[in-house]
Amino acid sequence: MVAVAVVGASGYGGAELLRALIRHPKARVVGLGSRGHAGAPVGRVWPQLAGAPLPAFAEPEEAARDAEVVFLATPNGVAMELAPRLLAEGKRVVDLSADFRLAAERYRRWYGRAHAAPELLNEAVYGLVELHRPEIRGKRLVANPGCYVTAVSLALAPLAAAGWIEEALVAAASGVSGAGRDAEGTAFAEVNEDYRPYKPAGTHRHTVEIEQNLGRARAQGRWLSTWGEEAPFRVSFTPHLAPMTRGILATAYVRLPAELDAADVGARYAAFYDQEPFVHVSAELPRTKAVLGANRVWITPHRDKRTGWWAVFSALDNLVKGAAGQAVQNMNVMLGLEESLGLEPLGLWP
Repeated sequence: MVAVAVVGASGYGGAELLRALIRHPKARVVGLGSRGHAGAPVGRVWPQLAGAPLPAFAEPEEAARDAEVVFLATPNGVAMELAPRLLAEGKRVVDLSADFRLAAERYRRWYGRAHAAPELLNEAVYGLVELHRPEIRGKRLVANPGCYVTAVSLALAPLAAAGWIEEALVAAASGVSGAGRDAEGTAFAEVNEDYRPYKPAGTHRHTVEIEQNLGRARAQGRWLSTWGEEAPFRVSFTPHLAPMTRGILATAYVRLPAELDAADVGARYAAFYDQEPFVHVSAELPRTKAVLGANRVWITPHRDKRTGWWAVFSALDNLVKGAAGQAVQNMNVMLGLEESLGLEPLGLWP
């Protein structure tokens, strides 16, 4: 059994981590970290987990003390302070924030602060398993991608890796849980019966991460290296807030070479993701309810015959494949465990 701790276990991503780890046959949760809830039993913070075999909440350092693997489900800026100490103690770290996803200069430019642990950025590997699996194995620090980035990167990676695209227009909608448990502007009265864009046209921080992933795919092909070459890639990305609790639906518009038809593109996606248990490629259009609760992304490429544009649709649960489920998937790969342990590949209904 692998002893694991979740720091930030009082947030939505933390709760979803606990749901996966409770049913993981090779993991035992030994610590729940939260400065705001230290000393509280899990059922007081998450009533749906009352009675589960979990310890009480503790301060982050205490929660991580006996763990071999620590999940950091914390706000941006926290993991870069905690991770160096945890790694020095011989622990492995999966970071769900943005702290180890970008090079130091990119991080400073998009997050407005200097990185507190730049010496670890050349060690951290990017945890999008379907594109980085070989380099994740055996590593001790993995940067877990977020929900928008996962949805868009997996939707377009087969096309970028084939050299068919170098830019995209993306509109994506997220459920309210993607903003976190304490986010402003997410009260029921504000989001119910409403649908709105925010941080439009390339101003959202995830834009640079999408461009980075697809630029690597263009330069490197099927399997990517965090430290490898990148080719230029441009994305105009606009996210939207949808009046639903959870889910991501992304629509990416691209131009493909004129000689390609639906059979060519369909064969490309089928070959690229043929061995991926958590990627579902289908001619049927995706919907967020179809991936609810699942560590799964549903992808559908579709050609507009009249204009020649292609629309690639992708859907995932932002708290599972877009956060916690992907983090458990990363842990499984890091440790050489069966990749699907603790993870649900099929969606819930209704």
